[in-house]
Amino acid sequence: MENIKPVLDYCLAKKVERDTGAVTGSDIRDTHQLYEIVAVGEGVFEFGVFIKPSVKAGDIVYTQEHAEADTPKELEQKDMALFKASRVMAVIEGAK
Repeated sequence: MENIKPVLDYCLAKKVERDTGAVTGSDIRDTHQLYEIVAVGEGVFEFGVFIKPSVKAGDIVYTQEHAEADTPKELEQKDMALFKASRVMAVIEGAK
């Protein structure tokens, strides 16, 4: 794959395969995606303040539903996604 470097507060991530055990209809995994962050942009200026993304390469994260909606098709075909760092809901600490 070509070298892709996210800009601003975007994250490049690969989809994490989940355990295929039984889950309930209310399980977070039914509507949210689990990703491993591959690369992160440097951040954005908002209201005169520079804000760095709160995630880093290697983090395993849950994202909001449809966070990856604008991902280019060629990345989707490789189980990759681009999404804003602000769409990350949680980092799984101690993962990996």
